[in-house]
Amino acid sequence: MELAIVGNMAPPLATPSPYLVAGGFRIVELAALAFCEEGRATIYVEEAVDLPQILEECRFEIRRGVPPDVPKIEAGCVPHLLKSKHLRCGRGELKLGKGEELVVEPLVTVADLIQHNAEIMREALSRLRELGVELVKGEVRGVVKGEAYIRGKVYEYTYVEGPVVVGPSSAVLPFTYIRPGTVLYFDAKARDEVKNSVLDAYTRKQHGGYLGDSYVAPFVNFGAGTTVSNLKNTLGAIRPSYATKSYKKLGPVIGEFVKTAIGTLIYGGKYVGPLTHLYGVVDRDVPPLSIYKRGEITPMDREKAKEYIRRDLAQFGREDLQRYYVERLLQKPLF
Repeated sequence: MELAIVGNMAPPLATPSPYLVAGGFRIVELAALAFCEEGRATIYVEEAVDLPQILEECRFEIRRGVPPDVPKIEAGCVPHLLKSKHLRCGRGELKLGKGEELVVEPLVTVADLIQHNAEIMREALSRLRELGVELVKGEVRGVVKGEAYIRGKVYEYTYVEGPVVVGPSSAVLPFTYIRPGTVLYFDAKARDEVKNSVLDAYTRKQHGGYLGDSYVAPFVNFGAGTTVSNLKNTLGAIRPSYATKSYKKLGPVIGEFVKTAIGTLIYGGKYVGPLTHLYGVVDRDVPPLSIYKRGEITPMDREKAKEYIRRDLAQFGREDLQRYYVERLLQKPLF
């Protein structure tokens, strides 16, 4: 089976849209999962990056470049493949299976992924169970209730409420409450309270603080006490700048290599661009390669930014990604 995933989702991140995490797995993995029983899948993408993948049970390969004769699907339509392979999604149609046509709307922003995250996760875990996959293989010492895909470690004195995904080398640290929809994708660590949020690979939230309804890209570190908001005091709609719709509950979208100082507070619905350093109360969007302090945004020195990328990658043994991120963040504008 061959399929091409095309299109981009807002807001801009260094992670290509087919590699974003929805329902616990990268979008490319959801495509492979949908066609798992049909043998090895070849998935074409417009831009590729060697980030970890945790779906072990389905055979697939990813190739860069989109052949003109291969069926194409928007990245935001892929999660719907778990329900039907005969889709009318937005303005596109994909007919790769039998049965009635399923008419759905595409997920067009990262906020949409978060809004539908738990639903997509339930579909993915249900599909894995149908394939006979053992969902819990990791080390569980805490309490886990509900559906869970665990390949990492759940420490003592923790309470995990599914659906959740704890990927390889990830850890739910002691004295932590993990609420439904949470993803610790790969080598991600979490402490205190996390609800319906994606922590992509190599991300650290190892101290106190609340994280809810948020998307966190790879290589992010939260300083002690960092907390995000996901609900207005008025209970009114949150309207992120990058979307045309509003949400009742939505935390921030946080880009790659972001670092927060101790005690940082981030308003709901904000976009924090890649390679940003945050201090204090963040009540507005912060563009990539910036330092936010006392309400002011200062551009980050680009030579220093390159060194920050090198240091981050080195601590995880991922120096191989240096060229990709330097090109993506410093040589190709995200806006």
